[in-house]
Amino acid sequence: MRRPPEAKCFGFALPLSGRPLFLVLTVSAIGSAVLYAALQEGVFQVPGFKFSGWMTFVTAATMAVCGHLELLVTGSRQRVGTLDQYLRLSLLTLAGMYLTNASLKYLNYSTRVLFKSSKLLPTMLLGTLMQGRRYSFLEYLAAGGLVGGITLFTLGDADTLPSFHLAGVGLILLGIAADAATSNFEEKAFFRAVTPASHVEVVAYSSMFGSAWGLLLLLPTGELGAALRHGAKQPQVLPLLVGSSICGYASVSVVLLLIKLYGATVTELVKSMRKVLTVALSFVLYPKPFSWKYAVGGAAVLISLAATQELQRRKGGDVSPAEGGEAQPFARDTSEEDSRADRSSDVGSVDDDPHDK
Repeated sequence: MRRPPEAKCFGFALPLSGRPLFLVLTVSAIGSAVLYAALQEGVFQVPGFKFSGWMTFVTAATMAVCGHLELLVTGSRQRVGTLDQYLRLSLLTLAGMYLTNASLKYLNYSTRVLFKSSKLLPTMLLGTLMQGRRYSFLEYLAAGGLVGGITLFTLGDADTLPSFHLAGVGLILLGIAADAATSNFEEKAFFRAVTPASHVEVVAYSSMFGSAWGLLLLLPTGELGAALRHGAKQPQVLPLLVGSSICGYASVSVVLLLIKLYGATVTELVKSMRKVLTVALSFVLYPKPFSWKYAVGGAAVLISLAATQELQRRKGGDVSPAEGGEAQPFARDTSEEDSRADRSSDVGSVDDDPHDK
């Protein structure tokens, strides 16, 4: 019988096992992601804040620092991926972050969270085109329900949000397409390579180059100076941005550990709870007009995500807790392969996102 995977997070072994370990990881994943979203939405509530490029730069720079610190702590100094690969990946990562953040000028944060859930759709399409994957009719049907729910939720924004504009929908759709391309590129270049790269390395280097690209975008537009002047008047902005980014990094790390120990299906259930709580908390912390379209659209998204998870479970290949609570493979041992594939949906994005991450 194969030895269960070791529970290590941020380079440290966790002195827990069984149900306590699962509960701690679940609470940590949900708590850090919800805090990430609450802090980031709080930035947009600051009077006069409209600097999505500055937010993107600070987020990428903070993630890069966190990633390199973890590499230092774990002693992982030998880089696996090439600099050329990370340069290309950083362009995709930055595009997804920049476009998604820019959409918040026109959309509610809750709408953004649900839109990020739809990354499943372009990921499926690009997976078919780039890697020859095939999906069943029921999987596409569940994906269609997801689109319908998000569309209805967005119509709620159109009814209640004064700043709503179709440009926001266009921006977030482009951002999701960039995220999907990022996921497929990561999977092919780093996680299904002969020598796979760790998720920490991928986040550290892609974020490092991404922050450099982000700074280059800030300089010619004049946004950097305007953001710094605004920050001098509103000193809470930078701590909120850095704090949200640290929480996003923590969420990604804990989610990937959940995948390693308990499999993709269990982890997707945790991520779905995270999304529900994020949307609910957004309405509680930052009150906004409510529409029945939010409720019906949100329910449709939740049902579609649950259906998608059930279809994925039927395909098999996950790991599950054995007696005593330790992770143990099923007879069909593809858990490591599945975990690599699922990493690509989380690296650099925590909403997912945080950014579906």
